[in-house]
Amino acid sequence: MKKRIPIIGNNKADNSYETQINVAKRSVAVIGYRSAGKTTFMGLLALHIDYLASIDNRIKYYFKPGVYDFPLPEWDEILEKIRNGEPLPPTDVTKKPYVGRLVVRYPKLLGSGEFNIPIVDLAGELYQPIMDFIFNSKSKDFDYNTWNEELIRRLESLGITKDDLRNIFGFIFNAKAYLIIINLEHALLAISKNNASNDNADIKSLLGRYFTVVTNLVNYRKEQKDLPHVGIVLTHYDKVREYIEGNLGFNVWGNYNDRIRLMQHIRSEILNLLRNLSEDVPIFITYYEKPSEPPLGIRLPDYPQKEYDGIFDWIKEVLK
Repeated sequence: MKKRIPIIGNNKADNSYETQINVAKRSVAVIGYRSAGKTTFMGLLALHIDYLASIDNRIKYYFKPGVYDFPLPEWDEILEKIRNGEPLPPTDVTKKPYVGRLVVRYPKLLGSGEFNIPIVDLAGELYQPIMDFIFNSKSKDFDYNTWNEELIRRLESLGITKDDLRNIFGFIFNAKAYLIIINLEHALLAISKNNASNDNADIKSLLGRYFTVVTNLVNYRKEQKDLPHVGIVLTHYDKVREYIEGNLGFNVWGNYNDRIRLMQHIRSEILNLLRNLSEDVPIFITYYEKPSEPPLGIRLPDYPQKEYDGIFDWIKEVLK
């Protein structure tokens, strides 16, 4: 009997495994750990596409839930908070391992096609059993039934359904491209020698597990000879702006090489690792704040619009 990750249940949003794989191959998966800033980034991207659509009405987008009980009004509330520059508190919805995906249609560049941007929580607690299966199931000593029973127990303890797992599996292992989300505030705290608090230790451990997961993912795609495009998104720049510009002396907006230096300062091996997938690994930086002036026309927060132009252009290019 062929070993496989079991698939059961029925998802009213993305209800076919074959369809899911086809969607994944037209997707840029936004992946990160909890509190990395995935949902905020996705919300800013949606608002930026909304802004682009006000200029070119041929651009259309909508949000497709990842689980059947996702309350769409809550997504509207998320966008409204971001639009006003208000902090986005974690919610039960945003803690879902697969919240959903933006579906974007742009006939001018994509013809009749569309591209997808799913949000995936790359939580080590869930992801590591999948990697155990991928790499260990080839061994003659691998006990599939034991592994499956342990996985089911873990899913139940985390409140994750098999449908969630199917969506995560499809997007993680088949996406055409990845955007790796890293919280700059967390990353700098993790390497700080001046902060020995328990919070700092927890963040360091969390990032360590996340980077291990990213490493395993890269190795898997290389083994499959299925190399995706990959980019990095550094979030929460507003929280550490003074430290980066003052203490480190980096000008990340005027000198792109300073972005590379910043990544090397944070975790040099991650950038080097990702370059094994794609020689060109762009580094994007994001933040958002309350608008500094009364809004004219479409209401937007204060955020780096040129950066999101670059992100949108990169997504279009890698999904051609």
